[in-house]
Amino acid sequence: MSIYLLARGGCRIRGTQKEIDGSPLVALLGFDFAKYFFFEADSACFEALDGRVKRRAPGKWEKVKMIPGDCNATIEEAGLPSEGLGLAFIDPTGISQISFDTVRTLTTGRKIDLIINFPEGMGIRMNLHQYAQPDESALTRFMGSARWRERYRQSLTSFDQVCKEIANEYLDNLRSLGYLAVDSDWVPVRTDQNTLLYYLLFASKNPRGNDFWRKIKRIGPHGERVLFP
Repeated sequence: MSIYLLARGGCRIRGTQKEIDGSPLVALLGFDFAKYFFFEADSACFEALDGRVKRRAPGKWEKVKMIPGDCNATIEEAGLPSEGLGLAFIDPTGISQISFDTVRTLTTGRKIDLIINFPEGMGIRMNLHQYAQPDESALTRFMGSARWRERYRQSLTSFDQVCKEIANEYLDNLRSLGYLAVDSDWVPVRTDQNTLLYYLLFASKNPRGNDFWRKIKRIGPHGERVLFP
């Protein structure tokens, strides 16, 4: 299995000097994939990630392909294999960093499961009024469609309902690529004050993938297990 990460390598906790591994290093050090593809647009972050990979996992360096530049522009340059099973962890810090066309290019003709940071709280809910401006298209690029605009104009029953409809539209677009995406399978990530930050969304073209995801969800971040589904 290969893994593709559209992300960076280290994270510093705000207000402290504590640094923790970012998603690329978590995947590289914690799991044994056949091949890793790391995309990074920022040149300084690219050099930092490159150095961390060589220093922290020298034995896996031959399995890693580093792709400099915006993943939306360089996805074809990665030379991703069409055979085998892959996992793509898409972890943007904002909706402008990954377009739905890139997800389509990544997955067409490939058996790739997706774990997506869907930034409803941080990216969509807080900025929806801005995205609704006539000349703003960032949310449309992220979603892969513009049906959400009509939902926004209708206002439906509440702002929460608008956000839910936007999330459902994204699921519909994933299904159009052949994915099975179930709303109840989303994992909410919240602050200590219970404010929603984002959802972790899993999608697979094989129903067995979704079965595995449901079982994984029953294991907490510290290894505790849920007794009942």
